Amino acid sequence: MEATTRYNYYEILELPANSPQHEVTAAYERARNTYSGENPAIYTIFSEHEAREFLVLIEEAYQVLGNKILRNIYDQRLLSGMASLNDLTYASIVEASKTVAPSEPKPVEKKPAVVFVKDEAMEKEIKAQEDWTGEFLKKVREYKGITVERMSEITKINAWYVKAIEKTEPDNLPAVVFVRGYVVQIARALGIDDKKVADSYMKNFKKALGK
Repeated sequence: MEATTRYNYYEILELPANSPQHEVTAAYERARNTYSGENPAIYTIFSEHEAREFLVLIEEAYQVLGNKILRNIYDQRLLSGMASLNDLTYASIVEASKTVAPSEPKPVEKKPAVVFVKDEAMEKEIKAQEDWTGEFLKKVREYKGITVERMSEITKINAWYVKAIEKTEPDNLPAVVFVRGYVVQIARALGIDDKKVADSYMKNFKKALGK
């Protein structure tokens, strides 16, 4: 893939630059389904490694184009015709967004409280847990009475990724940095120590990746 295409997120999602947000989301879902491991036909065109790499680019493209602030910065740089490739990278766009002040303060979105019957033995097990695996995350989610679909609604993480995180399936997940962010969000939704959980989970995840 050419460098210019590597950072042209519209080309990656096969979208014109003036596409409305709902079309960006639809294109992301379409691209992800096309290049996922659940579509065996893709391996007649790309190798498994190439398909996984393209999934990473698809996730990166959506992280930028699916966010109004990041997309606005990206559009200004891309359409100016004067931006360097480094100016168009995900890291550069995110860094630039830190200096953008919102036009008006936004109310903090309150997540619905989780209602479940406490089990002291389970609470002690959660508190003492040091090795956070996808399987144990699933155990805590089910203990707290949260379905995969509800977890997806709370965290805005696609249910497919929630399941892949619980099964520790690197082939069905995006870049490592995104996975860590997803685990942090899931941990917060479960009311547990997000840093402790993410640090532990990512060690297991990287082992599964062979790193």
